[in-house]
Amino acid sequence: MFEKKKVLVICQSSAGQMYLGIMLERIGYTSVFSRTASEGALLAGKNPLSMILLDGDMLDGDRSVAVSLLKNNQPVKALPLIVFLTTKNQAICDSLISEGNTVIISKPIDVSLLYGILSRLSGEPRQAPRVSARMRVEIEEHTPDAYLTSVNVSEGGIFLRTHLPLHENTVLHLAFTLPHDSAIIRAAGEVVRKTTLGLQFETEPGIGLRFIELSENTRIRIRNFVKWTLTGDLDWDSDVR
Repeated sequence: MFEKKKVLVICQSSAGQMYLGIMLERIGYTSVFSRTASEGALLAGKNPLSMILLDGDMLDGDRSVAVSLLKNNQPVKALPLIVFLTTKNQAICDSLISEGNTVIISKPIDVSLLYGILSRLSGEPRQAPRVSARMRVEIEEHTPDAYLTSVNVSEGGIFLRTHLPLHENTVLHLAFTLPHDSAIIRAAGEVVRKTTLGLQFETEPGIGLRFIELSENTRIRIRNFVKWTLTGDLDWDSDVR
C-alpha cells in the first residue's frame, strides 16, 4: 500500500494545525505536528520526515531563533524548509532566504503552488494536484466507447475509466463539462499510463491522459475547480488566528 510522506508542521495554534493538516492530507501528505521548533526537532528523531513547514507569523526574534534551530539541529537541518508568512515585507523575506530557507509562501496558501513545491522538493513527478471528478467525457476518435467516465482530473491531465485501455502514446480529443459549470471544455490528451483488471480489484481500470492541447483559460478553469474542491471549505483568515 502507498505510504504518504510525512511533513513536520510547526505551528503554534490549533486552528492553524487543523487548516494545514486538512490541506496536506487532501494532497497526499501526513502531518506531524509541533508547536515549537525545539519540539519539532525532537519529533524528527522519531519520525522519518520529508520536509518542514513553519508558520512564520511570530515575533522577528522568535522566528529567527526557530529558523536557526532548524538549520543547525542534526535531525532536521538537512530537510527542506518552507516558511508561511502573512507579511509581504521584502526585508523579512530576504533575511529568511539569506538564512538558507528553501521556499517562502505567502498566506493565504495557494494549494496548487504548495502542491507543486512539495512535489519538486520530494522528487514526485506530478506537479499539479488532482481531485475526484465523475464526468461524462466525449471522445471524438472512433474508439470502442464514444463516451467514458472520468475518475479524477487536474490541470495536467485526466483519468478515464475503461476495461478496454488504449495503447500508450494514443492521442484523444476530449469534450467534457466540469461539475457546477456549463461551458464545454475541449482538450487533446495523450495516453501516458493504463491500468487493467487483475485478479483482485485494487484500483479502477482505465487510462491516464496528459493534456497536450489546452488553452490557458481552460487550464485556469480546471485549476480553480481543483482548488475549490480541495480548499473551498477552508478559510485561513477565519480559521487561523
